[in-house]
Amino acid sequence: MKKFVLILFLFLSLIMSSSFCTAMTITGGISATDRVPVGFFGSWKVMAVRVQTTNQNMFAPYSVEIWNLSKQNDIITLTNPISGATASITVKDATTDTFVFQRITGEKGDETVTETAKLTLNNENFTGIDTMVVRYYKNGVITKTENVEYKLKAYKISGKAINDIFGVR
Repeated sequence: MKKFVLILFLFLSLIMSSSFCTAMTITGGISATDRVPVGFFGSWKVMAVRVQTTNQNMFAPYSVEIWNLSKQNDIITLTNPISGATASITVKDATTDTFVFQRITGEKGDETVTETAKLTLNNENFTGIDTMVVRYYKNGVITKTENVEYKLKAYKISGKAINDIFGVR
């Protein structure tokens, strides 16, 4: 009987002490930046042709640029060595061969620019659509909005070749 009471006491002590403990659940996931296909990183010659706009004088009908896409930890950076522009981009979505990024500039000023690009990788090329929305503010109220949409075509000029990444010859 003493053994039974002792076992019961230990059992109840264990149950009581565990009810006062809180367990922390570890959760994890894959960030959108981790899903960006590795083939996108490197340097690209990007050609843009204007598809539609609300202001033809404000947005160029076409452009040719150099984009360097790089990643360090969870931050993806797009730089343009010709213009000197650098921007951290937010990945909105990514799949096996497509990713959507966004960048917003001037959020606290009289003008904000929101750029959203949807890019699809095809070996050493990518195609896509780049849209920009420029909003002008006065006293915190939008006074004017201008839009442009560009069709993009890009060619890889440096960086790891997609065929090397996947071992395809």
